[in-house]
Amino acid sequence: MINLIWRQLIYDRYRTILTCSAIAGAIAVILLLEGFQSGLLVQLRNVALNRGADLIVAQKGVSNFVASRSILPQLSRIEIESISGVIEAHPITMVPVIYEQSGYRKSPIFFVVFDTKGGPKKIKSGLRISKPRDIVIDESLSVLYDLGVGDPFIVADFEFRVAGIAKQESALFTAFSFINYDDMIDFFFDSDLVGDISNLPLLSYLLVELQTGMDHNDVIKAIENVEPTAVVFTPQQLANNDMKLGETLFGPVMGVLITAGYFIALLVIAMIMFASVHFQIRNFGIMKALGFPKVLLIKGLILESLIMILIAFPMAIILALFGAWIIEAQVPLYLVAVMETIPLLRTFFAALILAVIGSYLPYRLIANLDAAIVFRN
Repeated sequence: MINLIWRQLIYDRYRTILTCSAIAGAIAVILLLEGFQSGLLVQLRNVALNRGADLIVAQKGVSNFVASRSILPQLSRIEIESISGVIEAHPITMVPVIYEQSGYRKSPIFFVVFDTKGGPKKIKSGLRISKPRDIVIDESLSVLYDLGVGDPFIVADFEFRVAGIAKQESALFTAFSFINYDDMIDFFFDSDLVGDISNLPLLSYLLVELQTGMDHNDVIKAIENVEPTAVVFTPQQLANNDMKLGETLFGPVMGVLITAGYFIALLVIAMIMFASVHFQIRNFGIMKALGFPKVLLIKGLILESLIMILIAFPMAIILALFGAWIIEAQVPLYLVAVMETIPLLRTFFAALILAVIGSYLPYRLIANLDAAIVFRN
């Protein structure tokens, strides 16, 4: 049966190519939606993981690295650095601001203020911060506002200079920009954005660097003992919390879109199988006249559908990767992670299930087929 189906597909190769292309297009839409959702979660996960810390200290009651306000006492850094096994506690602050250009286009951004650790993980072009008023911006700001290395970056009448452009430093549809603490203080005093500096978080988190071989649990207990207003996480714990936040915020919406994508794919496969049955109606009539049972004919349809899915899925991956490349090139704020393992496997097995369901839909056409049709003109 498999050999017969394969020969039929090869014999009418143009129809097979068009059919598989249509299925691939439907699957590619699902892969893009799954990739968009995965990209949101990957961006949230990487915010904490990319800071390069062994432990992260936050205000007690705070359990996320993004979309949370954390304020630590200024003296907590000294107390934590006095603990055995702690090399250094690097301060970092997250400050939300609005960037505006030309008086009409505005974008929310996060200033990531750091001292010696916690800056951008990867520089796409330019250099890291080395001089006063240097800033490293996310690539999405560079594309959206046509900014390059050396250009001015003005926020609330305070002028920075773009020293470098970071790759994929954004989350929750918000781009990150990196500055040092000296420039943050100057920004607070010189810009027209801030009224009272005492109300601003000068220390949001501490990135703790440990000596090699230190037991994380022992250090966590020691930190929480010397600083009872703080809570300590591993970067992976904060990353998991941020991903859960993303699933809570975007999961329902993306779930509806992805479900709609699967429904469209099912309709495409069902229509293709109906067309395939009509195209081969005389063949099925001959097979029924020769005594082939209906069950065997249905199995043949299922096998044909599964084979087309196996052909179409690599095509769908290529189409989805191309679509993701276009989206990320035009709007780098978004990450479309098409090749994430779990969503990719989920889509593949779902496509196989849809193929089986779509093959059963034209069952009545075959079941009610009159074998005498092969003798009609």
